[in-house]
Amino acid sequence: MKRKPWSLIIIALLHVLAPFGNLVLNALRSGRTLQGQWHYWFEVVPKPLFFIYVAVPMMAGLFIYLCRRWSYWAYLGCLGLIFLSNLYSYWTSMNWSTFPALILVVIVDLIVVAYFVVPSVQKVYFDPRMRWWEAAPRYNFNHEGLANGAKAFIKNLGQGGLFMTSGPLLNEGDSVDMKWSYQGQDVSVTGVVVYKSPRAAAPGYGVKFNHTHETQNQVKAIVDHLHKEGLIVVERLPGPEDSFSVWLKKLMTRGEGLFPKFKS
Repeated sequence: MKRKPWSLIIIALLHVLAPFGNLVLNALRSGRTLQGQWHYWFEVVPKPLFFIYVAVPMMAGLFIYLCRRWSYWAYLGCLGLIFLSNLYSYWTSMNWSTFPALILVVIVDLIVVAYFVVPSVQKVYFDPRMRWWEAAPRYNFNHEGLANGAKAFIKNLGQGGLFMTSGPLLNEGDSVDMKWSYQGQDVSVTGVVVYKSPRAAAPGYGVKFNHTHETQNQVKAIVDHLHKEGLIVVERLPGPEDSFSVWLKKLMTRGEGLFPKFKS
């Protein structure tokens, strides 16, 4: 998969649409029209509760969609607010007929929290390297250069980094000085190895650049030229296999796609 996981997109969308579902369910339960239920929420319900009913679920959906370390904790905070508001609503009314609904909400909240505790889901939020859909486009470069003074073959290049084969033996986390010449311009940029191919016979290395203002402009000029030449690495772009229909079919037939899956 080369796009944001569909499971996260759907969970985010469900949170955004949750206030509309709550409006319909509460209207049916109270015998009000949708307009009457909205009027009740807006005019009768305390404003903090109204905010939690309407805005907080939408904010939770946005936090899910952003996929950031801080948005993970912000999302859990939203869930906590929603749970407390439901508990307060039940406590103030003490209507036993609403108790099953409260239990159902608690169960759903626990299931959602359990989903975000799964290690593969947490990786997306806590490790920027795992957000593959955010990677800048790469372009076929196929150019010789130097890595820490040793000959290396730069297979593809992007604004933020490159992938090279051959060269010196490196490990993830190692610093590397990259040098190459292109169209009469010498480029020298430092970086760090963020990925090492598991193939021992022909190792490859993904390097993330530590740009200076000068190297950023130099690499950008090369990338712009490669873009005009149509040398984008098509294999890294989303394709038909990343569509929602394909994802749903895999989920229903093979149980795959519920959790983000990373290549080893």
